[in-house]
Parts: sequence; C-alpha cells; structure tokens
Amino acid sequence: MALDVGNVRVGVAACDPTQTISTPLRSLTRKNSISEIREICSAKGIVLILVGMPYLPSGKSGTQAQITKEFITELRLSTEIPIRAVDERMTTIDAKIRLKEAGHKNTSRTSNKGIIDSAAAAVLLDEYISSL
Repeated sequence: MALDVGNVRVGVAACDPTQTISTPLRSLTRKNSISEIREICSAKGIVLILVGMPYLPSGKSGTQAQITKEFITELRLSTEIPIRAVDERMTTIDAKIRLKEAGHKNTSRTSNKGIIDSAAAAVLLDEYISSL
C-alpha cells in the first residue's frame, strides 16, 4: 500500500498480490485516516505501507516533511505492518499526466484533489514496484 499524505487528505493506492499492478483506491480525510488505513490493510492483506515523504527540491526536509514524519509516528503506534518512507517528489505531476492521458479533464480543479492524491499514491507504489 502507498499513502500520499497531505494536510487535508491522504491518497491511498494498493497493488495486487503479485506486485504487478498498482491501483488508486480512494482519498481519505486526514483527520480520521489512521483507522480507515488499518481497515484497508486488514481487508486487503497489506504487508508493507509506503508513505510518500515530500522532500524539498533540494532534497532537504521542510515543514510538510515534518508533518508527514509525525503522521508516520502516529501510524506506527496503531499497526504492526512495516512502514517505509519514500521520496515522493514529482509524483503529483506524474499523477496529473497519467490522469490526463486516461481522459480526466481539469486535474487542477480543487474538486479533483482526492483523485490526484490517490493517483499520486499509485505513482509512488509503481515506482517502488519497479525498483524491486
């Protein structure tokens, strides 16, 4: 499973058991996301959680990276599933390109942010799968 953690939403994606295809699942409200993530993990038999780390273009940690680290700490307290932070730079841009290629229009609209978040999580998961 991969998570794209933001201030308002958490984009979620998962892959098939053969680790071949990643699929955007949905976007969760950040406030209640930990319990929902645990439910998804249980239902899908998740064995690893990837969390996108939003490093600055320079590679350094900024404010959003610190917020994400706090989220990871909270998530670790509520699950025994291993959690790995991975660099998420450029995943949102790649997600918007993929969505546009798939026929989605107006990916810059606020109403599409949840779709973009879960698509960014899928990009993150694809990149991880490719690195195996």
